[in-house]
Amino acid sequence: MPELDRRDFLKLVGVGAGAAAAAGCSDRVEKLIPYVVQPDVITPGIPVYYASTCRECPAGCGLQVKTREGRPIKLEGNPEHPVNKGSLCARGQAGIGRTYHPDRFAGPMLRGSDGKLAPISWKDATELVASKLRSSAASTYLLGSDPGPTASGLLDKWVAAVGAGGRIVYEPFAPEALLEAAQLVFGGASEPVFDLSKADLILSFANDFLETWVSPTEHARQLAEARDIGAHPEGGARFVYFGPRLSMTASSSDEWIPARPGSEGILAMALARVAVENGAGSASERALLSGVLDGFDPERAAARAGVDAKTIERVGKALAKAKAPVCLPPAGGFASNRARAATAAVLVLNQLTGAVGKTLSLSPLPSEGKRASYKELLALVDAMKSAKVSVLLVHGADPAYSMPQATGFTDALAKVPFVVSFASSKDETTALAHLVLPEHTPLESWGDAQPRAGVRSLVQPTVRPLKDTQALIDALFEVGRAVGPEVATKLPAGSFRTFLESAWSDVDFRQALQRGGVFSEKSGAASANLSPAVAKLEVAEPLLQGEGEYVLLALPSPLLYDGRGANLPWLQEIPDPVTKIVWQSWLEVSHETAQKLGLVAGDVVAIETAGQRHAEVPVVPRGGLRNDVVALAVGQGHTQGLYASRECNQGVNDAQGKRLYPSPEDAGRQEPRGVNVISLLPAATDETGGRAWLTTKAKLSKTGRSERVAFTGANDNKRERMLGEAITLSDLVAGKSVVDPEMLGFAASVKERAQEAAKKGETAPLPAELPPEALVRNGELIAYNATEDAKPGSPYRWGMSIDLDRCTGCSACVAACYLENNIPIVGEEQSIRGRIMSWLRIERYVTDGDIDYVGGRPPHSD
Repeated sequence: MPELDRRDFLKLVGVGAGAAAAAGCSDRVEKLIPYVVQPDVITPGIPVYYASTCRECPAGCGLQVKTREGRPIKLEGNPEHPVNKGSLCARGQAGIGRTYHPDRFAGPMLRGSDGKLAPISWKDATELVASKLRSSAASTYLLGSDPGPTASGLLDKWVAAVGAGGRIVYEPFAPEALLEAAQLVFGGASEPVFDLSKADLILSFANDFLETWVSPTEHARQLAEARDIGAHPEGGARFVYFGPRLSMTASSSDEWIPARPGSEGILAMALARVAVENGAGSASERALLSGVLDGFDPERAAARAGVDAKTIERVGKALAKAKAPVCLPPAGGFASNRARAATAAVLVLNQLTGAVGKTLSLSPLPSEGKRASYKELLALVDAMKSAKVSVLLVHGADPAYSMPQATGFTDALAKVPFVVSFASSKDETTALAHLVLPEHTPLESWGDAQPRAGVRSLVQPTVRPLKDTQALIDALFEVGRAVGPEVATKLPAGSFRTFLESAWSDVDFRQALQRGGVFSEKSGAASANLSPAVAKLEVAEPLLQGEGEYVLLALPSPLLYDGRGANLPWLQEIPDPVTKIVWQSWLEVSHETAQKLGLVAGDVVAIETAGQRHAEVPVVPRGGLRNDVVALAVGQGHTQGLYASRECNQGVNDAQGKRLYPSPEDAGRQEPRGVNVISLLPAATDETGGRAWLTTKAKLSKTGRSERVAFTGANDNKRERMLGEAITLSDLVAGKSVVDPEMLGFAASVKERAQEAAKKGETAPLPAELPPEALVRNGELIAYNATEDAKPGSPYRWGMSIDLDRCTGCSACVAACYLENNIPIVGEEQSIRGRIMSWLRIERYVTDGDIDYVGGRPPHSD
């Protein structure tokens, strides 16, 4: 160790002995002090909060970003934001991980002749793209998600300035059918906005609004408000769900009606007919719809939908009687090739029952920005196949993963001479790109969002960029200026931040930053009239491709969404709210289907869909699923990403304990984690060119193999044990106990025997029929009694009560606990062994007669 003089010694003592020991005596002390000049707003150890906007999905929820010493450490919802009002979903909680992700690109990367990406300077990268544009600007296209109204307008200016071929907005689960149906039903361009908080009857037609769709966090809050008996003197809202699968949303309903997939529009029309027969709708509306509703009597509709005709009659009468009903159209994985007609039928039902103006408002479409169009994307793919695209710039999307293979997107991309990706970390599209220009992550960026008219949210950076990245607009504008002076003169001068401030010049920008935006939400029309086009509305079952026996449901994952969350390890390790499986893909089949095919949990089956598309995946038998459907979540099957894919040297053992990837040459090679169900889907669209997801039937066949399933809910069957006991509010008010009365009587009899034996100086033996849930203290049986255990001195306490009208099982609290406490993840293999590290878990307990019993513990899950 070098000799230490007195001055250096005093400096090190001032910093602290621990820091000195860690840093070494010869380090400069300045590196150990955070600030030379202390910023006014920062006090070490005291958090600073910033308002921003979540970018994990198109909902545009408001954020409060907690920072310490210039580093964001926790995300929460912004209480002032009208969309989420302080709440935040699990995906939003985990979004902080994108900034600190080890998979991030350190700077621009250029693919060399060896096929590998190598660093390149921003200057050289900018000049490279500019040189491509000089020779082929007209055949240059910009493809990506909606970056917000201000950035969207600037992208359009850039496209016009450089003379590019066009710009396409891409969102895998864009609500195109909803907007088209509103145009058809009401005769004008508008966006239906649903307010569940005011409803007394909620009907969901295969719409998992608590998990995904347009605004899941907002709708979860609204459902809780609608069920609040204190706020509704006449009683809380009743929630009925029509759909083939008992999802997380359906599990939160009061009644689940297992209808055939694709029958949502038929059911809506049948309910509309019953409601009209019971007084719903105006005279003019009845006259307009008389011909349309003729073919939807309850008996025929029930046969087509696979439900009971009496159920249709009962629900239809309840709709006519309700004061503020609301009906939600099919969405997500239930969007079929007849999605517009089915959605229109549900909107008609809303109009007839008086929902418009109460629980459904027709908001004007925002004038800024550009909407996603799947039809335009398919046209771009055709142009790529015809070699009419020379340069493709991709931002905020991963189409190489999320586009069906049947569209030929990947093959078409290979024909594009120069592909540029602006992704901040690895994905399937960057693996095919020639140049990667990484943009800032959301917590490093400026921006804005407008989820609906009157709600303008700001995105502001809460940390300086940790990598050598640039904002998308700044990078593109630098490229445009490098093309030549004729382009530079068409582009406004300045950085994206200056453009953003200029776009918000009509308000106090600093005050808007503090609040998170400007919120002057405009109420929709108080009433609406049905368009004459409704008289020609044709509602029918979807046309499914393939000859299989089962309808394949490809549903967005509650945690991974469309796959964008797969590289965030917390979302991988949080159990699926319904099946309690982590890190993997699994095919849900009904118990009857599993018995018919001779399958048990973990058996691998081959799925074959239309066009001889094929995949293999383990099955998980469960209740709450129609026998004619199988379900596979979207989100897994990535081949890129540290956590999204699976490295062969970290593979999973098979049922016999043998490594799936044992050869040394496989080490480090990436393999898909699970199955990308999108690859099984045909390239189908709805009536207007929007994307269809409910498109194919599937054949199942046994492979003879079995895989270990990362199942975390092996003890969900209570088997008459008093775990997670539930009680209705009326029983609680009446003073009833959550404990089974027979258990209390059994405990009393044991206590009496013990007392009689004590009088004789004997010890009463515990009975042989002692149930496994019994507690014994001093030779005495103690039952779980909420009243007795609350007495002073009792060592047994039930520490938490949960209002199941409010808790939906979304797992946002689990994600928050992971992030706030820096809990380590254990990965797939350790999860299979049951080594879960989470401090907070949401357990699902079912009884032997429960409809959604996950059939037994999967094999090889110890």
